[in-house]
Amino acid sequence: MTTRTILVTGARGKTGREVLRQLSTQRDVEVIAGSSRPELVLRANSVRPVAFDWNVPATWEVAAARADAIYLMRPDLPNAAALTSGLIALRPDAHIVLLSEQSAEMDAHDGWVRGVEEAVAATRASWTILRPSWFHQDLTDPRHFLASIQSHDKLVMPSGGAPIAWVDARDIAAVAMSALLDPETHRGHRHAITGPEGVTLQEVAKRVSAASGTAITAVDQPLSEVLDGLDSWIAEVLESLYTRVQSGGFGELTDTVQAITGAKPRSLETFIRENRAEWTPHVVKDGR
Repeated sequence: MTTRTILVTGARGKTGREVLRQLSTQRDVEVIAGSSRPELVLRANSVRPVAFDWNVPATWEVAAARADAIYLMRPDLPNAAALTSGLIALRPDAHIVLLSEQSAEMDAHDGWVRGVEEAVAATRASWTILRPSWFHQDLTDPRHFLASIQSHDKLVMPSGGAPIAWVDARDIAAVAMSALLDPETHRGHRHAITGPEGVTLQEVAKRVSAASGTAITAVDQPLSEVLDGLDSWIAEVLESLYTRVQSGGFGELTDTVQAITGAKPRSLETFIRENRAEWTPHVVKDGR
């Protein structure tokens, strides 16, 4: 059987490392793990770490040289649409699986999120676009919610009280793997990926509190505070994101995970139970 070669960009990211892990269990698949720090990438027999930096186009050519499919983590840069088009142009016959976000269709026509999606769709490559809701793993990520929970016992987001259909990165990766391995089935599809229920920020704080034994307070921060002082590009991106959250754009449930993978999506309750130690205070004794 012919070996299928798959490039995973963002190989150390929350979904990227899960895509790597799941692909590494597949027969006749070679995985090229693209990262700006390839030495930190998951090590497995079928995984070959390579340098990949969106700011260094020369690294793209080596990483994508033999790719039959590409898991494309869009770069968090103002010119992301042009960068993704440039990468795809190197492998126009590869199947592209783009990680986008739920409710992208509600973004402005000239918005950043929609612009990246349309840049992919406009190429002559075949493509699948994944639109997941908010990740479970953001609750254990210091760059998102974890630091505030650990340091201030607060869960902060301008959610407007709207429910969010939190989804596990492992389930997103399972859908991605199906699209990467079976392009014919998924070509031209935009898959909205969610967990099994919509949960408000207040309810998340309540569940984390119960699991960790620490009283966590949900703080619905005004959007104006989030945007204050930011560069215009990132302010526009975040304004679109949180406006869609507040209007319920991340709360609509889908059956995508079960329909594609055959397994029920992991619940937020399960994730919190699995990771309660992350939010449990560590007692310091004897001044150590």
